[in-house]
Amino acid sequence: MRLLRTPTTRRLVAATSGLALALSLAACSGDGSSRPDPSDGPSSGAAASPDPEVVDTDVPETTPPKDDFPKMEFDVPLAAGVTDDQLQRLVDEGMLPTAPAHGGAFETMTNAVKAGPVPDVVLFGDSMVQQGVDPQVLGALLSKKAGRDVVTFNGASSRARWGMNAMLARYLVKIDHVPKVALLGITTRAGEHDSFYNTEGAHSPFSSMVEGCDRPASSNWSAADAAACEKDRSDLRTRFRSGGDQVARALEGKKPQTSLYIDPGSRLRSDGFMIHPGVTKAKAKAVSDERMRRGFPGFPTVVPDGQQQFDEAVKILRDAGTTVLAFELPYSPVHQANLEKAGRNYDARRQAMARELAGDKDVPLFEVKDFSAWWSDGDSRDAIHLAPSGAKKFAVQLTTLPGFTDAVVKGLG
Repeated sequence: MRLLRTPTTRRLVAATSGLALALSLAACSGDGSSRPDPSDGPSSGAAASPDPEVVDTDVPETTPPKDDFPKMEFDVPLAAGVTDDQLQRLVDEGMLPTAPAHGGAFETMTNAVKAGPVPDVVLFGDSMVQQGVDPQVLGALLSKKAGRDVVTFNGASSRARWGMNAMLARYLVKIDHVPKVALLGITTRAGEHDSFYNTEGAHSPFSSMVEGCDRPASSNWSAADAAACEKDRSDLRTRFRSGGDQVARALEGKKPQTSLYIDPGSRLRSDGFMIHPGVTKAKAKAVSDERMRRGFPGFPTVVPDGQQQFDEAVKILRDAGTTVLAFELPYSPVHQANLEKAGRNYDARRQAMARELAGDKDVPLFEVKDFSAWWSDGDSRDAIHLAPSGAKKFAVQLTTLPGFTDAVVKGLG
């Protein structure tokens, strides 16, 4: 594994009043510890952010996609009057999603990446990545470095570990939208068992169409599961049995949704970025304190099937010709501090977990210790997830990691 770092822990700050103003306007528009213990892993692991005095990059002005954010209902039974001929016509005309997925936001994201240009860069990960890296800002900064437009898409999704991300990688191959560079976001719980994929994602009609039915028998995949999968693939009424609203939309002449209204203040953009309102630092701390009162969550760890699914995602992407890089995304500073207080060297263990996960397939890892110097009111949604203003700043922090933009640009070719 290649570990990319500088000798000191450094932080990104909002260096100018122009940056503060840009972030304030973006927020109004709505778009928008100790070193690792040697016993916990290699000591030469972290690619940290530059010192404040060398940061002169403001968050670039970007224009978010022009989305309509429709209100959709998911898991709605297919209307009895819809015929097989109608469904076949809608499929042939590209008026329906590939198939209903395990969740509406994931389905919408997959619609969006298919409808758009082939992305140069795709982000993979869980909800922290989905909400924590603004692809418009990251794309603008990479474009400046590359000297050309770099289309960047956020393919991360809620509750996803690496089974879900491997499924997304297969989908990108299937629709011939393979990126040149994949950025795998490793968050605190990234090495865990992907129970959401195993119990729901893998059994969805979307998975049937993307991953097929010939899978090794296991406690998560039985002969009955394989038979249900084959039915999804062969029978349109079965495939779209829970896609009543999607089919009704298509019958009205509307293409599959590529953005989504979630609730007041929350929505999914057509570049895959999830937006939720930010909170004050005090509120984030209160949320963290409440989480800690419910009990210590345990130390970050890599379980065998978590490693296997991560490695599988890497292999799918590399076999398709994609350069695979990894980066870390930590919790908010207040939650990091609470965890560090409750558990010895918690953050060192988090970083050791990331090194272990990335190291099995020698994925270059850019480590991020924290973002406390720029983190301020409105930058987080809660104790764990960033809000839009924080996601813009973290995109800048990523591009200041020594070697990060060079590695991405090299992968772009």
